[in-house]
Amino acid sequence: MKSFTITDTANPAATLQFIEAFNRDLEGLDSSARVAAPQERDDLAMLELLDDEGLVLALIPSSTSPVMAAIAFALYSQAFTRGVEAGERAAWAKLRSLIGAADG
Repeated sequence: MKSFTITDTANPAATLQFIEAFNRDLEGLDSSARVAAPQERDDLAMLELLDDEGLVLALIPSSTSPVMAAIAFALYSQAFTRGVEAGERAAWAKLRSLIGAADG
């Protein structure tokens, strides 16, 4: 894995090559995370970190290594999964209490 930074912000081809190389490195790390040029900013010192559905999770510095981006994405995924599971448990508990209240 080599380290990348966007050095020529006036060159769209260089930016595209940078992002493609970064995403290839993420893929090589078996990460489903991807990066893209920021849509809302002209500043390419930041990249959008995208989830596996293409939604923006965060802005990360373009000097971030693909390994660190993959770690950040893995931590996000783990927290998201735990949050969904906690929400499901709470919903089932509420449903059981409502059913119990209707029986009583």
